[in-house]
Order: sequence, then structure tokens, then C-alpha cells
Amino acid sequence: MINDKEWLELIGRISSGVASDEELSRYNKWCNAWQNEDLPVTDFAGIESRMLTNINQKITSPRVVRLRYYKVASIAAVMAVVFGFWYYSSKVLLNLNAEIVYKNDVLPGTNTATLTLSNGKTIQLSDAKNGVVIDATSLKYNDGSVVDSVGIKPNQMLTTTTPRGGTYQIVLPDGSHVWMNADSKMIFPAKFSGQTREVLLEGEAYFEVAKDKAHPFIVKNHTQRIEVLGTHFNLNSYADEIGIKTTLLEGSVKVSLSSGKEVLLKPGEEALNATGDIRVEKADTEEAVAWKNGNIVFRAKTLRDIMRQLSRWYDVTIVYAPDAPVNETFSAAVSRTRNISSVLERMQATGSVKFKIDGKKITVTK
Repeated sequence: MINDKEWLELIGRISSGVASDEELSRYNKWCNAWQNEDLPVTDFAGIESRMLTNINQKITSPRVVRLRYYKVASIAAVMAVVFGFWYYSSKVLLNLNAEIVYKNDVLPGTNTATLTLSNGKTIQLSDAKNGVVIDATSLKYNDGSVVDSVGIKPNQMLTTTTPRGGTYQIVLPDGSHVWMNADSKMIFPAKFSGQTREVLLEGEAYFEVAKDKAHPFIVKNHTQRIEVLGTHFNLNSYADEIGIKTTLLEGSVKVSLSSGKEVLLKPGEEALNATGDIRVEKADTEEAVAWKNGNIVFRAKTLRDIMRQLSRWYDVTIVYAPDAPVNETFSAAVSRTRNISSVLERMQATGSVKFKIDGKKITVTK
């Protein structure tokens, strides 16, 4: 077992440049066993500074005979100490950070939504079910159990809403599957009629549209219109995002703006509708639909963008300190079933940002 006093004395001798070969060898052995030892946390920055100062003094000293020793052995010692302290301090800090976050952790979102009928009646959909199936006259969960004893009429409009921290799967009257992300709303008829199948979406949803060439499937929001026959795509239309993003995974879709401009997407492409214009680019489909597959994935996204997404899923309020690095970019991938600390730890471990959790409020600082 390493003695704290002995350890500090050795560090002092190395930092002053007077450690012997035997002491340097002993230090290296201790570094190799560091992962399994309980070592004291010392002032790394101060030791590093003093070591470099002393080594520079030794190198410029008139004692030429010892020059090679100090230049080689001392530099090696610096590297060992720097690495050792970096490694050990990182482990300690990560553990401390994790402890702080876990004491004030926030649970992930759940499988929850409400269904509102045209007469104003609101039905709380069960969080124990995976989704709801809607046809012209009845509401059932996807396991066949009845949602509500009150019947529905074919000509009435229905509204499905997911809260912040909620998600739900809906099977529409035509058999199309829709996965709704948190803080989203979709309006649709109990039965599709006429030449098209139209729904209105606010927020984000992933669509697997049932094929019906005679009746195009239309998704509308306040600035654009998406027309498909049978396809898989993700639509992100949150009001607080920089624009509306349509990502195509399978089939083809036509995205039209109210201005009359339109584009045709191919699989692997996405359309970004912002500032009255539309741009088509290659899509990161894995990142776009990660939420639907139960994951949180972001690649080189700014801290502000990431926290905006997390605020919806974990239903938290984000407060930025004046020095918060909101434009710093981060990448990570975790399960959406994990507490928010799993995401925050990965970003905090970079040393670029810190988080403080107080109930449902997260404060971000540098």
C-alpha cells in the first residue's frame, strides 16, 4: 500500500530535479499500478509548474556533467508525472462529477400521450401500452385491448398530443405507423376520405406510410407540405429549431413550400426549410431517427442544440451562465432510457462545460 507521506516526498524530489534513478524507477512502478491504488490528490498544476521551472534551471546550469541526466531523466519524469496526474485526477474528477449529477438526477421520458376527440373529450393513453390503433369507429391499443368505451365517428377529427418527456406510437386509419416524439401534436381524421390522406403535425414524428398510389399521404405544418405515396421519413418541425427538417429513409417524398418552391428527396437525403428557402443535403439518417429507435445520438452538435433536445425529452429547463460555451460542439450516443446524467457526464468529461442540476432546472457553465 502506498504511504501518502512517502508519495508526496517522492513527488517533491522529482519536481525539484534531485530524484535518483532508483526513485524514478520506483515512481514508474507506482504509475503502472496506479489504477488499483488509493493515491492522494495533489496540486497537479502547481507541481507541473515547479517541475518545469526547476528542470529549465538545471539544464542551463554550468554543471555540464549532469546535463544529459537532467535533460533525459527529468523530462521523462515530467512526462510520467503529467500523465500520471492527468490520469488519476481525471478518474477522481469524473467520479466526483458523476456523484454530483447522480444526487440530482432526472429520469428519462416515458411512453405517454393524450387523445382528444372533436367533442373536447380527452383520453389519457396508457403508458403501459406501446401504441394505439385507430379505425373509423373504435380506439384500441396495439395489443387489442379497448382504449375507451366511447365510440368515435368516421367524420370527426382527432388530436394526439405528447407532452415534454413523452413519446407514443399511433397507427392511423389507413394502417400507416407514426412515432411521435416529445412535445408534439398531430391532427387527423378518424377515417380518411377523399383523394388524399392528410394529417397536420407540430413537433417531430417518424412516419411509415402505408402504400396507396390512389390516395397520396400529405403531412402539413405551418410553412410546408410533404406528399408521399408509401415511404419512411422523419419530420422535425419544432418551432424553436432553426428550420423544418425532412429526412427520407425509404421511397420518395416531395416537399413543397407555401411560396411554391418544391424539391423531390431521394433516400438518404434531407430537406431543410429555413428562412423561406429550402436546401437539400446528405442526411445522417442514424442521428435523425435515433430517438425513434430509443437512443440519443448527436454528432458535432453545438451545446445549445443538444440542450434544446434534452430539455424536451427530460422535461427540464435550461439556464445558461454568461460564460456557458453554447457554441462548443460535442458528440455522444446513449440510450434514451438512461437518466440525463448519462449524457451530461460525457460532455462534462471533456472539461469544456459543467452542469448543475436543481430539480428540473439545469444550469450550464464553463
